[in-house]
Amino acid sequence: MKKFIYENKIELFMKRIFLRLVCFSLFLSVSILFAQDEPTKKVNNFKIGFEFGMNVMEGESIKPEQIRQNHYSTYYYNDYYYDYHTDYGLFGDLATLKTTYLGIKPEYFVYNNRIGIASGLRFTYASNSLVSDRNFFLWKLKEEGMNTYYVRINNIRQDVSLLAIPLEIRFFPNKRELPFQHYFKIGSSFNFWIQEDSYIEFADSKMEKYSEVIKKELPDRKNDFSVFVYASFGFKIGKLKENYMIPWGNIEFQFPYMMVTKNSFTFVGQSYYGVGFQVSLQVPIGKNVPIGSK
Repeated sequence: MKKFIYENKIELFMKRIFLRLVCFSLFLSVSILFAQDEPTKKVNNFKIGFEFGMNVMEGESIKPEQIRQNHYSTYYYNDYYYDYHTDYGLFGDLATLKTTYLGIKPEYFVYNNRIGIASGLRFTYASNSLVSDRNFFLWKLKEEGMNTYYVRINNIRQDVSLLAIPLEIRFFPNKRELPFQHYFKIGSSFNFWIQEDSYIEFADSKMEKYSEVIKKELPDRKNDFSVFVYASFGFKIGKLKENYMIPWGNIEFQFPYMMVTKNSFTFVGQSYYGVGFQVSLQVPIGKNVPIGSK
């Protein structure tokens, strides 16, 4: 009961942080639009970007019922989640979901190139695991009469390939372009399943013959679609010059990074919080207009 209340407090706290960041970002964008020293004409600029990113999210752990609660007599006074956990959670028995992605993302700038709206395609690789806290955990294979049969497992890993559609909005607070310039961003990623694979590492290699049997007993995903939301603070590197095809470099840090859908992964239910980073290179398409150009 205490664990349930603790996890719900974490979830509520992280949602409050994200909503405050969104409100702050919206307030900042409105302030930017009305803080011009003099009227300026509307100029647009279009860039195409190539991105790479990684993130880690902590969340609710989904525990298969086939795992024996205790496999040492000295553990009988503990709960069974001391025998295994979902990957290496940062806080206790929380699950960990790791993702890596590559993508192509056009970005369209408005209001003197100080607000950008971006979308595109990402190929995302996601991984979540059950890992033994000790040397192994026990997985129940079958029962025959009074006998129960187990196999010893070191870890079970699920790898998932996703096709994602990101949607992002970012703002540049400075009114003029600088060689090194900070920005704020809010974003989301809509993820669709392509394929998944599960890998089981047994404590005894002779038990690998049961691999397919165990894979069929893994918890079913109830959702083939997932949504990530995040806020970012980053830096643009490089200064554009009018009519020159000079690219931008970007590096950003993402917090919070959360999954708002549930039961989209085998061992991870709903996420509570996460962090990430992203690097990208953007190339201007057409006439190049610096930030703040009139």
